Amino acid sequence: MSFNKVRLGVNEIFEVIVKDSNGRKIEEWKCMKDDFPKVVKILFNKFGLTMEIKEPKGNKDLDWAI
Repeated sequence: MSFNKVRLGVNEIFEVIVKDSNGRKIEEWKCMKDDFPKVVKILFNKFGLTMEIKEPKGNKDLDWAI
């Protein structure tokens, strides 16, 4: 698994800060927008969280505007 180098001005940069219940910083991750799904999967596996991805159903009410 590889990640892109963080390059300013090219794409959005996402920053994830993981803190414990006392507010102490445990980890900090910075990644490019394209690599964010990989980082989320790594963090979920590392901290034993479960992940359920739901596809958006869309808003049929605003389809007329497109």
